[in-house]
Amino acid sequence: MNSLNFLTARSRVQRAAKVLKRTLALVRRRLKAADVWVQDHHVGVGVTVLVLITTASGLLLRFRLDQMIWLARQFAPVFTILSITITAVLGSIKWVRKRRQARLATTDTTGF
Repeated sequence: MNSLNFLTARSRVQRAAKVLKRTLALVRRRLKAADVWVQDHHVGVGVTVLVLITTASGLLLRFRLDQMIWLARQFAPVFTILSITITAVLGSIKWVRKRRQARLATTDTTGF
């Protein structure tokens, strides 16, 4: 009995792994297709996103203005510090990448 339970459990695990693999491949294909579509329609997507954000912000301020002002007073210093820190880190990474690309462009790789 034990070996039968092991075989059925093993076959279930294998089936689940196949399903997971197929699902991940499907998700990957769909994401790639969506990426290509967004690249082809980037102007419309950008305008649509900006309209949605503007509409949502307007509605939020229209119906929850007092709450938004209170939240802004509470969290503005935190968000300011975070945005400065994140900008500095991303700027440093960009600078390092530029330096690396320049170094690799001038490095002779024939010696390897």
